[in-house]
Amino acid sequence: MDKQMLAWAVYLAGGLLFGLVVWRICRSWLRYVRHFLLVTYAVFVFTPFSLNLADKPDAYAPAFFIAVLNTLFLGEDAGLDAAVTLALIWVVALVLSLIYLLATTRWRKPKEEAPAAD
Repeated sequence: MDKQMLAWAVYLAGGLLFGLVVWRICRSWLRYVRHFLLVTYAVFVFTPFSLNLADKPDAYAPAFFIAVLNTLFLGEDAGLDAAVTLALIWVVALVLSLIYLLATTRWRKPKEEAPAAD
């Protein structure tokens, strides 16, 4: 196992553990808010993006970090490609999450009130 695979394994393990903490914190919240936060967290943390290195073309890093650091140090245009990729994946994930939420929502009739006993 090379160093990059080990680094990704440690990063993914840490991200999953922190994701469990986020889920634990917001599990009692409204279902739609909880899914929005968890999907947003997962996309921002786990979306990879190519580093475009000449000597190592298969090197990847989290897209959020690439977008932020390239924008800070190389200018707006350098971070734009990672930011666009991240935004598109985020929108697709939110749409899929919304479809899942709507498909698994049970349509319940409101409970009828029992007549008052006299």
